[in-house]
Amino acid sequence: MIPVRLLLPIDSAGTSAACAAAAFGLAKRFGCALEVLHPCPPPAQRLPYATELSPVYFAQLEDVARKQVDEEERLATDWFEEALGAHPDVKADLLTVEGLVGPAVAQRAKVSDLTVLPSIAAREDGMFEPARDAALFHSGRPVLIVPDEAGTPIGETVVIAWKDAPEAVRAIAAAAPFLEAAKRVRLISIAEDGADEEDVTASAMTGYLAMAGLPVEMDTVPLGEREVGDALLTAAGSGVLLVMGGYGHWRWREWVFGGATLHVLRNTDVAVLMMH
Repeated sequence: MIPVRLLLPIDSAGTSAACAAAAFGLAKRFGCALEVLHPCPPPAQRLPYATELSPVYFAQLEDVARKQVDEEERLATDWFEEALGAHPDVKADLLTVEGLVGPAVAQRAKVSDLTVLPSIAAREDGMFEPARDAALFHSGRPVLIVPDEAGTPIGETVVIAWKDAPEAVRAIAAAAPFLEAAKRVRLISIAEDGADEEDVTASAMTGYLAMAGLPVEMDTVPLGEREVGDALLTAAGSGVLLVMGGYGHWRWREWVFGGATLHVLRNTDVAVLMMH
């Protein structure tokens, strides 16, 4: 299915150059609309909580917060107009929503085919952490994670990180527009403890994709002493689109013990299409 709309969340300073290039480039390639979303906390959510504040002082603080909101919206508009000027053949609109980042991103991501966000290494500050969480966990839609090193075009070679889990299957389905246009498709399976069952399901998925006419090949990669995320990124190589399921374990477990999803979000140097 050809994408209808892509979502690009930004803060008042925009987003990373690589992320913007990816979003505008994909909108042009697929001939779809691009919605640039600027979620902006309203004045009331910027005020310190204190019951002893006088009404006059509270009103003054609210006025300062309102000016901050107006300035952030102006900066976001300036960034958007500059980005749009560099891509005049893309149909793009700016939507500013005054509210919490998470709910705003989740709501708009639900009615978009793909949300484009920078990797943790590219933009960890400000609104991007809650934006990534909202898009991954609360939209039911795929997310494209773009590091600074990602080049364009994205997806000439697609690498599927296979795991016998629903998240991986959802990611493959979400990657259909990229798979259909790819010149090469590799399905890689990380062999943990010599598990034969994973090889069987990897072979079955490879056969399924081949039946769809995709130029797919399968690789089994020994884990060795490495972490899964490190093995995935090493096996994927450079200049590819990595397709993988996100947070197959509970998120708190990855925060505490580490995991493939968090490792990839922090360390990837290739674009990653991820689906929870």
